[in-house]
Amino acid sequence: MTQTVYVLERDPAERQWIEHALQGTGRSLVFVEDVEALAGRLPARDGDCLVCGAEPDGAAALQLVRGLRQRGERLPVVVIGPHSAFRSAVDVARLEATDFIERPGSAQRLRAALLSVTQPATVAGPA
Repeated sequence: MTQTVYVLERDPAERQWIEHALQGTGRSLVFVEDVEALAGRLPARDGDCLVCGAEPDGAAALQLVRGLRQRGERLPVVVIGPHSAFRSAVDVARLEATDFIERPGSAQRLRAALLSVTQPATVAGPA
């Protein structure tokens, strides 16, 4: 089953960077413009996740994650934001977002974050 990455990011340059970074990963990207569009598309499947951009202060991302958790949504969330949004990164983490990537992020870092949230951890068995 193809994993879907929902991307909530309005900046065309950031969208292009995310699309390029995730090219060839076998994931389906769905770009949404706003929270309302996202709410209408949220799945109940394992392996899907959300990538969202944080504004300079991170308030919108924080509100989004808080709203998802209050509705019982367990969808993993990776927030991409500036270093200046550090306080928001801490608050987002407390709301069980999965990761915060500081801008400018690398494609490798984004791929690693998505891999960690969309694939269950493997536990080594007895040797």
